[in-house]
Amino acid sequence: MPSFENEYYELKGLLGRIENGLEKIGASRDQVSLGQLAQVDEFHFRGLAATKELIGQLKVGTGDHVLDAGSGLGGPARQLAVANGCRVTGVDLSTEYCATGRALNKWVGLQDLVRLDHGDVTDLSRYEDNSFDGAWTIHVGMNVENKAKFYAEIFRVLKPGTSFLIYDVVAKSAQLPLYFPMPWARNESSSFVVTIENLREELTGAGFDLADTSDLTAQGTAFIEQFIEQLQQADTPPPLGLNLVLGPIMKEIVPNMKRNFAEGRIGLISLLCIKPA
Repeated sequence: MPSFENEYYELKGLLGRIENGLEKIGASRDQVSLGQLAQVDEFHFRGLAATKELIGQLKVGTGDHVLDAGSGLGGPARQLAVANGCRVTGVDLSTEYCATGRALNKWVGLQDLVRLDHGDVTDLSRYEDNSFDGAWTIHVGMNVENKAKFYAEIFRVLKPGTSFLIYDVVAKSAQLPLYFPMPWARNESSSFVVTIENLREELTGAGFDLADTSDLTAQGTAFIEQFIEQLQQADTPPPLGLNLVLGPIMKEIVPNMKRNFAEGRIGLISLLCIKPA
């Protein structure tokens, strides 16, 4: 069974809301850039800036085939495909996200490079062993209860000697509960945030070598503070923004994000792993 409450990501009519947002900024689906879409399809802390950093860390190139496990609307996958000339296959449990992302692929002419499959990241059985030249997962682990199975599946489908990059929220302490709702969960029953120590144990247990870890908590905190300041200065919600994705519950989520960072309850990390050759 899926390991998170899928309805949390199933606000119907998302594509229409994005198209309406484009009209408000003088664009359309026939004339839209990746930069414009990034305002709504980079659904993770630090948005496009973080995606560009991750692209620089994942060593893939033209002709390579990359797995995006938990691809959401496909924003990072599209950025990666354009930047490195690789093919990207994304997998996501939300049917709404997959359908919307496929339409966005067509809007920007990337349907031949970016494929978005509906599926569970803990069951990648449709893909063969040793079939991908790299993989990443961006803000997905918090939704996955069975991390051992999740990382074992990614390990299986990666070619030996290739990289797996994680960008995730971690718990600063196993004893400090989080404030909810958060972007990935309505309450603690569907949130599976672990400490960095537990994450490393899961990854090495799956067979990965750990190459590099970066603590980006300070950058995440600054991002939230700037995000809140922009919201407070605006008279109306942005025409293109995460408000289109999260819906009305965003008003509850935003202060909780700030509190969880400020009180040292969550951290933000990137972690590069290697499947041994």
